[in-house]
Amino acid sequence: MNKLRENKPTADVLMVSMRAMGYSFESAVADIIDNSISAHAKDISVRFPIDPSECYIAIYDNGDGMTAEELFDAMKYGSESKREGRTDDDLGRFGLGLKAASLSQCRRLTVASKKNGVVSAFIWDLDVVEQKRDWYVIECSQEQTKNIRFIDCLEKYNSGTVVLWENFDIIEKSTGNVFGTLSNYMTQTSDYLSLIFHRFLNRNDKSAVKISVNNFQLRGIDPFLENHNKTNIRREIKITIPDSEGNEHIVTVQPFILPFQKDLSAEDKKRSGGIENYRSRQGFYIYRNERLIVWGTWFNRHRDELTKYARIRVDIPNSLDDIWGIDIKKQSATIPLPIRKRLTKAVDEAMDISVHKQTYRGRIAKVDEERDYVWDRISQREGLFTYRINRDSKVFDLIKETINEEAVPYLDMILEEIENNLPYQQIYIDKSHNIIDEETTDERIADVEAKAEVMIKFAVSAGATDINGMIDRLFLSEPFSNFPELKDKLKENHNG
Repeated sequence: MNKLRENKPTADVLMVSMRAMGYSFESAVADIIDNSISAHAKDISVRFPIDPSECYIAIYDNGDGMTAEELFDAMKYGSESKREGRTDDDLGRFGLGLKAASLSQCRRLTVASKKNGVVSAFIWDLDVVEQKRDWYVIECSQEQTKNIRFIDCLEKYNSGTVVLWENFDIIEKSTGNVFGTLSNYMTQTSDYLSLIFHRFLNRNDKSAVKISVNNFQLRGIDPFLENHNKTNIRREIKITIPDSEGNEHIVTVQPFILPFQKDLSAEDKKRSGGIENYRSRQGFYIYRNERLIVWGTWFNRHRDELTKYARIRVDIPNSLDDIWGIDIKKQSATIPLPIRKRLTKAVDEAMDISVHKQTYRGRIAKVDEERDYVWDRISQREGLFTYRINRDSKVFDLIKETINEEAVPYLDMILEEIENNLPYQQIYIDKSHNIIDEETTDERIADVEAKAEVMIKFAVSAGATDINGMIDRLFLSEPFSNFPELKDKLKENHNG
């Protein structure tokens, strides 16, 4: 007969291994602030060191605070409070964030909390855990609690919590300069928090949250420039989505078309997150309880240079975490295929307007509508034309599928500069003198054939089974359509 045997994880091994979960410094700080907001804090401070001899990070708030027993549970890996369910406004999920985020950056985590006029404190110290090889947390006496850094900040609050990070061993090993590295982190952390929590920071009522970094109050970024008079705010769409148990919840989709860059003031550029990000951050902005999770991605959906001003805000409740694939770090989310299909209509509506803004009257008719050209002749105003690389071509699709999605906007920028710097005049002069080398050499034919083989191999690896059909479609695209004699050769090679 089978029997049950207790098999607890080894404390020091598990805690050390969880440090490598992949938190960035700023995302770890944001995870702590999630707890503050979930505890209804309205005043949150992040403190970086100002003296090289004292290296720490402190985050304190005026939230609900915790009793000694509540804090003891909160320090547990997988706290009991998560078993009992979460409130609708809870930004946590697994009961791991406080510990995992903090200890990903330091070896010593101190948490002190005030509730009902009583201050309690506990410490996770990896040195102690490794020495004892068990789940020993340090419970601070009232006398020890008085010596915790920034504990006096709780005196001005009826309740609140202090989170303190110390002993930055990873930074010490990687840079040898803890103070300098933490100082460098301060700016990028401020920018990150201004984006992630911008909807909390920008509220105009009593529910607004104030976050300060070394006494500098953060101002929320507005990635949609909602108050700009040339921002095109499209119709809001609500989608009903069932959770894993069949209960229905509302997902809200709000498309925005941002103004042209020429219509932005210096303040607009700063407010939107910086002009360097204005085009690279197009796409979905996924919010969970108004906290930004993922931004500037199309989730492998078609991305086009002509849609660079479109941004789609998607609000999801925390009750849909399981089907959206929100990870522990709250740094990624995956849109399930059924939901992605239902979002298509809203996205397409926004994209159509964005393309119209960019191309005016759009592309002129092509000579051969079935042919997939590398270059497009684009109609603009007053009878003028320009030339653009066809980012809808199958060749370009192959490139996009084989590189990291975050790199696609930068590829677009390079292509745009190629387009904007075409030497039209010199080409015209050389063409008129008939001195352009247009001879098709054997080397060129071999090169095109090799490129075709690469695309066929890629299609096969992606699951294509109709090789002949795939080759037929490929030879509707330039440059392959210019070498029809290669089509039969490739079919013969792959059917032999």
